[in-house]
Amino acid sequence: MKKNMKWGIAALIGTILVIAGCIKLTDVIIPSKIDPGTTIEIHVKGQIKPETGYGPEGLALAILAPKAWDIAHTAELYMTTSNLQNLTGVADLKEEKMVVISGEPMPKCTDEEDKQYQGMSWSQAYYAKNGDQGNVGGDVEWVVFKNGTTEVTVDDTRPNYIEVDVKILLKVGDDPLKCKMAFEFVGAKEGWENVGFKDNLTVREVVVGDGSVNYLEYPLTSTTPDVWRYGDFFAVNFAAQAGDIKTALYGENDVYMNGTAILADGSQVTVEKRDNSTRMNRLNEKTYQKYIFPTHYFGLSNKTKIVDLYFYFTNKDGSKVVTSNDFEYGFQFRQKAQ
Repeated sequence: MKKNMKWGIAALIGTILVIAGCIKLTDVIIPSKIDPGTTIEIHVKGQIKPETGYGPEGLALAILAPKAWDIAHTAELYMTTSNLQNLTGVADLKEEKMVVISGEPMPKCTDEEDKQYQGMSWSQAYYAKNGDQGNVGGDVEWVVFKNGTTEVTVDDTRPNYIEVDVKILLKVGDDPLKCKMAFEFVGAKEGWENVGFKDNLTVREVVVGDGSVNYLEYPLTSTTPDVWRYGDFFAVNFAAQAGDIKTALYGENDVYMNGTAILADGSQVTVEKRDNSTRMNRLNEKTYQKYIFPTHYFGLSNKTKIVDLYFYFTNKDGSKVVTSNDFEYGFQFRQKAQ
């Protein structure tokens, strides 16, 4: 990264103002306890060092978050500054709302390293450059916001910083998950061009509820489709290899799915057999799949209400078993629609 980047904060107080200079992300504050389905408050803090001789520039904040949270439509971001008035005489920003620019084209740049991202949207460019930050077990996306006012240049050479605090109000999803979120301040009009501070990208691990849906591990199980109900026809997928780790069932021709259904009255029904009714279809070297109606699979009437499902996987003679370390009955499968 290079020094001497043009950066800006804008305020509308009689006239419209921007301070040009370098921005450094200094802290990300996230609640230590997060319950599923709740709205949390995150603070992203930074410092702007004013510099002279630069043109107008806006400030953008890029955020990596689970796709299921849809933060482009559900999150609200507000920017506040301090020390702006001390440096310029113009009042500080007070919770100026930021707007989404993820779908807009990434600004052109002359840096050879970043030319490959030209023509991409902000969201596409961020994913291409910074990836999923280790969220190998779940879908994540980069969403970019910018401060909303127009700017004109005001130069200042005094050795002081303007403090920036972006408040994020974000509704997390209903799934109890563990993931990594990432945050980075960039120039809204120049992107990564001449970045003023190194290591501006900041990553934090976030745990919602008990974190049982782990985005940080390659998943052994999934469903097709991803969204389903206990009364639907859907597929359970099992991967005998996760990343570089091969399970005991890797290479087996025949893999069988056994499991337990928890019913609304508190009782449970278990299937524990290895025949054609539980045999999975082998899709490739490491992936197996079985479509089921849960009530039919467990020999229940269609009116029976299921409240939880668990499955584990074995070879033909039951000598090899792959199951969950977190739950007694196997890997947990919860409906994702009501």
